[in-house]
Amino acid sequence: MIREISIVLVSWRDEEDALEAIASYAAARARVPSGGVAVSLVVVDNAGGALPAAEVAARWPGAVVLVNAENRGFGPAANQGGARAAGDVLLFVNPDTRAEGEPFTPLARAFAEDPRVVAAAPRLVEMEGASAEGGPLALAPPGREDQATFQLRRLPTLAADASELLMLDHAFPNHRGRRMRRYADEDRSRSFPVEQPAAAALAVRRDAFVRVGGFDERYVPAWHEDVELCRRLVDEGSILFVPEARIRHRGGHSASRLGYDRFLPAFYRNALRYRRDHYSPAARAAYRGLLGAGMVLRLGLLPFRRGLPRPRTEAARAYGRVLGLALGVSK
Repeated sequence: MIREISIVLVSWRDEEDALEAIASYAAARARVPSGGVAVSLVVVDNAGGALPAAEVAARWPGAVVLVNAENRGFGPAANQGGARAAGDVLLFVNPDTRAEGEPFTPLARAFAEDPRVVAAAPRLVEMEGASAEGGPLALAPPGREDQATFQLRRLPTLAADASELLMLDHAFPNHRGRRMRRYADEDRSRSFPVEQPAAAALAVRRDAFVRVGGFDERYVPAWHEDVELCRRLVDEGSILFVPEARIRHRGGHSASRLGYDRFLPAFYRNALRYRRDHYSPAARAAYRGLLGAGMVLRLGLLPFRRGLPRPRTEAARAYGRVLGLALGVSK
């Protein structure tokens, strides 16, 4: 039996979004049936008190608010929040999420019905508009991914790296390998086990989270810490997709606040760290080669690409900086 779910929300320079998220989860908590699972909240303010504690309390009386003087990064702050949480399940959510309906009871049920389930991923749906309900999916290309394409993935492999970095996924977003890696042919109206759901909304048994050591705090400021956590969790049990629990997600806020020319190097710096930890020496060397080739390819195609979501000069700086990482001339 699951007695309590503790929401852990990490905020960084997103006060308005975080307060709206808290209000949505408070409204969802009010819909839990009498005698159902208890729901508590821990908020970690990674911006030195920018998130007003009084306004958090007005939306969620009794919430725990932790304030860090500086941005510790998502993983360290999430671990900090998890350590203060009272629940036997920790539900990590981003500030750019909103509860739809009442997601807590389906999540509690998923854990209660199968003790082998160590983590559960609610269905991420579009913040506004319709979302894909079942399968098979038509996958959106990188850079324009919808929530169904974005959320569920298998753990990284060198073949998947090559497909993404050499832009096969851009040219043919529905190719067979990508469909397999994104669970595109699974029926999304039913639960099924997955390897690596996004941590924009991810529920984890507290005991399993503690057992695997929480988020790896080397992965700062963000990105790939959820991949690393899921890799350890799948050795402990099953990660279950739970479509009855629905959470709306916008996505991309941390990246947009950093700027693409800062986000992309941070993303691939942690990608390199993950592969140093988990790939063989030959595969690590191959990944560096693919990363360099991928950035050269993007730089070469940049003048000809249409509909880029960012200025070309910013994209060029980002690709150049990642190329420096691949070549080992920058950190």
